[in-house]
Amino acid sequence: MDRGVTVLVALFVLLAGCSSLTGDPAGTPTATPTATPTSTGTPAATGTPAATPTSTDTPVATQTPVGDDLAPGVTREGIVNPVALTGAHQRVLLAEGFVVNQTVTSTYNGTVSNRLDLTLTAGPGGEVALMNGTSAGFDAGGDESVITNDVWVNTTHQYNRHVESGSTTYDVTRRLYPPEYFVWFGTLQRDIQFAGTDHEVRGIETRDGVRYVALEATIDRVGNDGVTDTVSRLVVDENGVIRSADVRVDYGEGQTYHTTYEVVRLGTAAPTRPAWVDAVPPSASLDLELDVFAFDASSIELVHLYGDAVPEGSIVTVVSNGTLYETTLDEPFGDDQRYLWVAADGTLRATADPPAPDATATLGQEVTVEVIAPDGGGLFSTSIGRR
Repeated sequence: MDRGVTVLVALFVLLAGCSSLTGDPAGTPTATPTATPTSTGTPAATGTPAATPTSTDTPVATQTPVGDDLAPGVTREGIVNPVALTGAHQRVLLAEGFVVNQTVTSTYNGTVSNRLDLTLTAGPGGEVALMNGTSAGFDAGGDESVITNDVWVNTTHQYNRHVESGSTTYDVTRRLYPPEYFVWFGTLQRDIQFAGTDHEVRGIETRDGVRYVALEATIDRVGNDGVTDTVSRLVVDENGVIRSADVRVDYGEGQTYHTTYEVVRLGTAAPTRPAWVDAVPPSASLDLELDVFAFDASSIELVHLYGDAVPEGSIVTVVSNGTLYETTLDEPFGDDQRYLWVAADGTLRATADPPAPDATATLGQEVTVEVIAPDGGGLFSTSIGRR
């Protein structure tokens, strides 16, 4: 697999797993009702005092620091306690509700290999949240792959919509993650804390009675070779809200990782249930795992690993040598395996026992297998090859 596509897939593993949230809720990873995020550019972030946030909302003053502190964990010497700063940021956002735009861009050999645009919205307390992301990746041949993922979360469940190559799949699970999960995406919190006390004050400005501090850190993060490779720029208000962040890491030889972050709105109602949730099929709530254990010229061994059974009436398809074969399960499929093979008459069979070699047509070197529930919900899809 080309590196650009590999990184693209990795980004969406962080964003939503295979259509469910995964990652460390504390600060590593995965929405508006549409499939395209509102952030189409790079959120503003700079190291000068002119880089005050674009949000017109007036932040709450309940966290205003006292004494010589410019913000929680920040003095005129710079960031002295990065944990206090990021903790204050998280507390204020969750107390007020927020809209955040974030971008993650990677380059390879000096050209953009992938880019993720993300919008996160959460109401007060973070009990209801919406996440929307669009990722574009490029392989070595310059071909582009685009994936969109929407996640809507209420107090009990999370609903996921995944769109790739014109195909839409859904997933519904019980809510697994706490409200603070939605404040950060990717490695941003860790990146800010990594540069930590190296951040120095570059400017202080007061607007509409609120003080903003511009901070910057330049450090050697890659290789410990004495060469500056990471630049972090933040704009922080007096309550500890990181109104904008811009972190760029240069790994050398044209490889970079760049993330930007902007608090677009501070103080917002909980997002409403998006219309696409009504289109989620009942089968999206099934919790099951399938995999392909073996694949030769005669058959494909599809194995049920755990969870709910594949419902009776589900459709199984196999694409081999450019031909689509299809069959319907006449009974539930769970806790065992089905051998998929093409009979001499050109029909696809799904049997509990492997076929006799002389009864099958030869499968191609590469095949695609899909399992679709009776209501149209996707249960499994994979493309595999053999030598």
